[in-house]
Formats: sequence, structure tokens, C-alpha cells
Amino acid sequence: MNKKIEKAKILLKQNWLAISILILWFIVHLIVFYILTGGNFTEALEYTFYFKETETGYGHFYPIMSGFLIFGLILTLLTIELYRKYNPIQTCLALSRSMKNHTIIIGYSHLGQRIRAYLKKRKEKYVVIEDDRTLINDLIEKEEPIIPKKAHDASVLEAANIREAKLVLTTKNDLETLVVATNLVRDVNKHCKVVCRCFNDSLAEILEKKINCETISTSKYVCEFIIKEIEQWNVNNILVIGCTNTTRRLIKIFRAKNLVYHIIELNEDKVADIIDEEPITIGDAKDKDILQAVGISQKDLVIVLIDAVEEVLIIADLIRDLNENCHLICRFYHEEVAEILEKPPFNAMVLSTSKHALEKLIEKGIFSS
Repeated sequence: MNKKIEKAKILLKQNWLAISILILWFIVHLIVFYILTGGNFTEALEYTFYFKETETGYGHFYPIMSGFLIFGLILTLLTIELYRKYNPIQTCLALSRSMKNHTIIIGYSHLGQRIRAYLKKRKEKYVVIEDDRTLINDLIEKEEPIIPKKAHDASVLEAANIREAKLVLTTKNDLETLVVATNLVRDVNKHCKVVCRCFNDSLAEILEKKINCETISTSKYVCEFIIKEIEQWNVNNILVIGCTNTTRRLIKIFRAKNLVYHIIELNEDKVADIIDEEPITIGDAKDKDILQAVGISQKDLVIVLIDAVEEVLIIADLIRDLNENCHLICRFYHEEVAEILEKPPFNAMVLSTSKHALEKLIEKGIFSS
């Protein structure tokens, strides 16, 4: 995407009246000077653009008035530029409205961030819709095509020029945004590709039928990968730290394969619906006593499914203190920290759900025109 060209177009659009008046001023006076010089076009051009001055009163009046007009236009442009610098969101919105044949990313999640980076690398046009300003403040400062609102209203999608979008991806793990936004998209644009991140398989089937979309599940992809590793390693006694959508998928598979497993979850509310049915310990996995209480030394495999960088590192360090030989899988987004975890003493296998999901989307040809 050539952002400079897009911004130049926006600048011209915002100041078309002032620029048109200035152009008209020169055209009219070119005609006047053409008449005054008896049809000498070259001389008329020289008078019009100040290469020559006439000794008449009109000849002195013209350059002074032209100076006022030019100064006024420059002042207007500078004022708009200063306003834009202090209010970069105006440029973000203007860029979003100007897009055509572009991709709309609803939700600047880890997956949304990877998709944007991929599109930017390919120099393809995109618009990001995200209401959490902490996630997009950096993009707003860089004047990227961002709409800092929820995609729950048709006007927000109109601001992203949904009618001329070629692809829409909802990447937030939010049921309301998923259902509302995708329906609004299909109401306006019947032909663009729509890809929805959906952790619920039943809902995914409904969405695929109702709005003719493709659905992806980051947790499903990660589960498939983990199960392959479990089969290769021939492990049986498993500890999962953190109860996420991935954990719930794994539980079903563990049961079907008769694997021994245990779950540690800090927030009791997250497991309230399954706590009576599953082997769950409510506690902090950063607590050495908690790990020892669940038999960490006897585990063949530990799967860490939490996101906080510092917590993952502390937990991984404790695990290696208590069990040097077990297999260790960490789901992680930050590639720099992932490199640390993959090396001794942690020797962990690091999975990125968003990276894996993006690879799947590319493999399926979602981004091909």
C-alpha cells in the first residue's frame, strides 16, 4: 500500500475547493493576459507566472492578489497538517474510507496482528477495526487505516468501505462481534470472502451455512498439533496449566484416548461448569507446592496454555526444577521469548496459535485474489 499516495489523494479531496479556485484564478488571468498581449501565448504565460511584469496598474495588482491566494492556500494546508498531527485518527478514518479491493480485519488480536503484518509485507490494502485503543494506539500514531470502534454498527463497516472489500476476517474471540459483524457484512456485501474465527464447532457450521463464510479455530489447529506430538512421544500422564478453549478441546480427546490428565487453573469461574467432572486443581501454577501437589515429578508432558510472558517463564523454570525430563509445550505469541523457551534449560516446544492459524489461511489460499 502506498500510503503517501493515499494521503496525497485525501489532501486533494479535503482541499479541492481552495485548489480549484487557485487553478481557476491562473486560467482566467492567462486568458486576460493573452488578450492584452494581442494573442501572444508565450508572453501571456510569462505574465501569468511572474516571469515578466507589465507596467500597468493591473500588472501590479495581479501578482499581489495572487500572492494572497497562494499564501492563503499554503496556510490552509499547514493548518490541516498540524490538525492532522494532533488528531491522527482523522487521517486513519480518511484512509479507511478511501480503500478499495481491500481486506478488513475485525479485531486486532494476535491473529489480527499477524494478518496485518502479512498483508503489509505483501503491500496489500487493509483496514483494521478494533475498539481497544491500547492495542492500536501505535497504529493510530503511524496513521494506519484504523477504525477505533466496535464492528457492531453498519456505519462502522461503511467507514471501512465494506462495499468494495474483497475479504473480511473476524479475529476476535468474542461471540457478539462474530455474530453481529458477520451478519452486517453479508447485508452489505454479498460477494466478498468472509473468514470467521470461531471456537465453537456447532456455531461454525451455522455461520458457514447462513452467511457463506469460512471458519477457523485456532484452538482446533493447536489441538491437532499437540495430539500428533503426544502420539509420537507415547505419553500418558499429562498436566495442563490454564483452562482455555484449547484445554476444553484437549479434554475431549484425552478422554477418548484414555489418557491420564490433570488441570491447574487459577480462576475458579473459568472452570465452574466442569470442576465437578474433571481433575482440576484451583491454584497458582507459579506456586511450587501446587505443582508438587499435582505430582509434577511423575508427569510425562506439561502443556502451558497461559499468555502472560513473565508467568510462562516462571512456570517453565519451576517445572524444570521439579522435572527435568518431561516434555514441555508452551503456547506463546512473542517470538523473542519463544526462542528463550526453546533453548536449555527449558527445552520447550513453543506453539503460536496465531502463527499456525495464519499458515493455515495461507495454505487454503484465503488471501489469493
